[in-house]
Parts: sequence; structure tokens; C-alpha cells
Amino acid sequence: MSPAPERPATVAEVGEAGVLAVLSGPGDAYTGDPVGNGDDAAVLGPAAATVVTTDMLVEGTHFRLDLTTWRDIGRRAVAQNVSDVLAMGADCSRVLVALAVPGETTMEQIRELAAGIHGEAARSGAVVVGGDLTSAHLVVVSVTAIGTLPEGARPLRIDGAAPGDRVALTGEPGRSAAGLALLLAGHADGPLQQAHRVPVPPIGSGRAARLAGATSLTDVSDGLMRDLSGMARASGVAADLVVDALPVDPRLGEAAAILGRPDPGAQVMDWILDGGEDHGLLGTFPTDSDVPAGFTVIGTIRDGDPGEVSLDGHPRTPGGWDSARGAN
Repeated sequence: MSPAPERPATVAEVGEAGVLAVLSGPGDAYTGDPVGNGDDAAVLGPAAATVVTTDMLVEGTHFRLDLTTWRDIGRRAVAQNVSDVLAMGADCSRVLVALAVPGETTMEQIRELAAGIHGEAARSGAVVVGGDLTSAHLVVVSVTAIGTLPEGARPLRIDGAAPGDRVALTGEPGRSAAGLALLLAGHADGPLQQAHRVPVPPIGSGRAARLAGATSLTDVSDGLMRDLSGMARASGVAADLVVDALPVDPRLGEAAAILGRPDPGAQVMDWILDGGEDHGLLGTFPTDSDVPAGFTVIGTIRDGDPGEVSLDGHPRTPGGWDSARGAN
């Protein structure tokens, strides 16, 4: 009789030190910092300007374990924070991770989560320099991402858009929202579904926008219309979008047809304008500057009621995601 398969060790059995050892990854990752991973806190090296952001993923609110993998949760937690660093015109260099999980979580699941965290950090040019662990009834992954700006470089704020600027966007918005709709309808696999599970921030595009003279930049996480409206409101201006200029992934139309939407075209436009969690970059550029490669010009900034956004000249109320209220 063959021996029974060994039961996977759980977080409760291994303890905090064992879990943090997996999350921390190799101890020989060199950052040049005075104090790296493993002490009470990391001590970072000098920088002209440091960019810091934090965000978290909560089971049941931001992800479902039956619709994703532990590796993809780790990747997504890092990616959405890296995107915010890029939106300041910076590059991400370091990541910290705080994790809450039930005690019965297996160490294999922790190893998969850690692989996603370290893999996405490496894609972004960053290393993991610390973290924390606690027990909870559901899974929460909180990431703090740290980036740097070179000496003399100005951060790209959300409130710098000016009348006459061109509005430009990276990527193809709406893919994450369409992917989620497919997942919820039982279609488990496909590029749109994966776009929802793991966004792919445009590494280097924030720096490129800064060097091109962008006047403002933000991460598209709550929906194109909502994020553009927020940028316009902060800048005291209005914005006009051109429908024909919007980049459209043809798979959005296919998804609308698969889902049996009565008006596929309207559904595609709703995903593009109001779908969140694409984590592309949305910026404004003066007319005398070059818009960097990877950005698509989709409209202009004008004088008007602060925060107003029109679509082909017709004002449109943003939908999208509000972190306090959910989807609108």
C-alpha cells in the first residue's frame, strides 16, 4: 500500500516567521539601502524625491478565490500599486507587503502568492523589502510601493491640466470590466478575464510622460470618465472626449455578444468609459510637446465647469467605481 499523501502545512502550523520567510523571498536581493529586509524596518537610501503609495485587496470585495489564483492575487496587489507610482512620473523601486489570512491557509498557497508578488515586483524593477502578517477570517493583501524621482524632476500631479492640452491614454480601457463580466457569467479563461485578474501597468510610461512635458497624469483605476473628471475637477477645467479616437479592443464586442447583451455597441462603450481596474495611465500634454509612444490622444482640455466631461460635445455623467460606495 502506498503511503498517504502528505497533508500540506498550514499558516497556523508554520507560524509567522515561516510565512514571512516565504513572502520575503531571497535574502540576497541588493538594493543599496542601509538596512534591507529582516529588521524592524527597512532604511532606504537617499533619493531626490521619494514616491509612496499603498492599497489593499480584500477577499469578497476586490477578488474571489474561486475566480482567480493565489499567484494572480499577488501579482495584482503589486501591479495596482506600481501603477500609482508610475502616475507620478516615477519608477517603482521597492515594495512592502502586509498579509492577513485564515490559519488554515496552506503554505503552498502562500508560496504561490509570494511568487506572484516577487514576479510582478521584478517586472516593475522593484524588490520586496519587508512586510507583516496577521490572522483573519478572510484574505487581505496590502502593498506599499515606493518609487523615486531623479534630482530636479517634478512629480506629475493630477491638478496640472490646462485649456488646450491634449488628453492621452495608454492601453485599451474596458478590458478588465469585460473580463469580470465574463468571469461572473461562468467563462473562466481568456485574455479579458486575465486582464481583470492581473492588470499590466505600462512600465516606463510615467517617466516618458514626465520627460515629454506632461502637465498632469493619473492612473485609470475607477473608470476613464470618473478619473478624467477627477483630473479636470482638480485642475479647474473641463474635458472633451472624441468617441472615434478611443482605443477599442475588438474582443470587447465579442464579449458583449457572448454575454447576449441586447445592444453590444452600447455595452462596449460603457465598459470603455466606466469600467475600472485597467490601470493604464491618463495624461494631458501641451500642444507643443510630443505625446510619447504608447499613448493615444483621445480628447482635449478646455475652459468650463470644473470636472465636466463631454463625449463628442455632449456632457456625460461618469459611472465607474467609487471606493466608498462601489460601482455606479
